[in-house]
Amino acid sequence: MTSSIFAWLASLMYGLEAITGKLTSKHVIQNPYLFNFFWAFFILILTIPVALINGVTVPAHWGYIIIASFFYALSGVLYVLALYKLDVSVIAPLFSFRTAMAVILGALFLGEVLLTRQYVLIGIIFVFGIFVSIDEKSALRSFFTRGTAIALFAMLALVLMAIFIKKAVAETSFWDTSLWMVVLGQVWLLPTIPLFKKDLLTTKTKQYLITFATSAMGVVGTLAANKAYAVNVSLASTIISLPFSMVIAFLFSVFSPQLLEKHTLKVYAIRFVSAAVMIFAALKL
Repeated sequence: MTSSIFAWLASLMYGLEAITGKLTSKHVIQNPYLFNFFWAFFILILTIPVALINGVTVPAHWGYIIIASFFYALSGVLYVLALYKLDVSVIAPLFSFRTAMAVILGALFLGEVLLTRQYVLIGIIFVFGIFVSIDEKSALRSFFTRGTAIALFAMLALVLMAIFIKKAVAETSFWDTSLWMVVLGQVWLLPTIPLFKKDLLTTKTKQYLITFATSAMGVVGTLAANKAYAVNVSLASTIISLPFSMVIAFLFSVFSPQLLEKHTLKVYAIRFVSAAVMIFAALKL
């Protein structure tokens, strides 16, 4: 399989993961903390055998792994909370903010000098980011909601996680970081158990199986993405940035609007154009 095939597989799996996650949040599990805990738990279960096959060990250095695991857990909680509040066709484009945030953090804390072109591209991402959440009322204030704020903080946590993953991998190895980050991430999630422990008594096997399927899609997507990045980073990044979840959400709105979301063609046109501009700007950063 070529790099592009792995990248397309990763993009598709990430899109399906987002769609399945939204469907689960809307129709299967009402408590976001319960969903998030077991989503992360099943990712851990699926990661263990893959990491063992690839020779995972006990790291000699833990500092960066511990920090990365904290932001991994935090980003997961925030992402799930946002998933319960926002449309998939809104959340998907917001991932372009990660690139802008990473560039801004690099300038603030690493002394990197931004070019005028980069300032313009960051501005474009922020401006068009407002339009991706537009609704039938064409109200720009639809962007300035609690759900959007949570999603943006989730993106910031993802950026910080990526920074410390990079540092951890440099100190240990990719698989040591990958495994122990999710192990410790699950530990960080233990304090959320009181928020859903009453729901454990009424949660059915079917609900766990759907959550497991969501986790499996994410793990397959990550493995495929890593394989693609190992061969061609720029090509893989371009393909993986494609908002498959937006396309699937739109198809749901046409054929089964009661399952996911429903908006007018005008709203979806604005969201898709805005997402395309944001992705283009992010790739150029």
